[in-house]
Amino acid sequence: MALRFYESQKLYEGMFLFDSNLAAKDWPGLERHVQEILQKHSAQLVYSERWPDRKLCYDIKGVKKGTYLLTYFRAAPSVVNQVQREAQLSERILRLLVVHDEGLEVDCQKRLNREISGSPEEIEERRERARREAEGLPPIPETAVSAVESAGVPEVVGDSPGEPA
Repeated sequence: MALRFYESQKLYEGMFLFDSNLAAKDWPGLERHVQEILQKHSAQLVYSERWPDRKLCYDIKGVKKGTYLLTYFRAAPSVVNQVQREAQLSERILRLLVVHDEGLEVDCQKRLNREISGSPEEIEERRERARREAEGLPPIPETAVSAVESAGVPEVVGDSPGEPA
């Protein structure tokens, strides 16, 4: 019985750490860099999520503040060391932690479901809010109408506010 290539792959969680200054200047380039490393070693990126900048507990290569990229990817166990080695040699990646656990399938699916549930407008709004938060930008102001609608406050029908009762 021959196993398909996909069946020999496992799901891994990878946490990439970048200098937050570099992430602020060229985040799409850093995401592409990670994708290229994974593709080079026949790994398939399943999900990625940028985390907000964080102060590091100690300096890493002279960097005090970092930006994390959480990834889930499928790869053959034999290539994980190659991915880690290439990340170590990269000048853009400060650190990489890769883990494999049976529970990762559930975690990854939850993140995927959270990202794709809702209307297209809601999904786009969540992505924009996450992007703004990750880049340290102020949140998108919510309009009074949408705030009332989302709070479920019933509309008052009757006298106008300026008229005495």
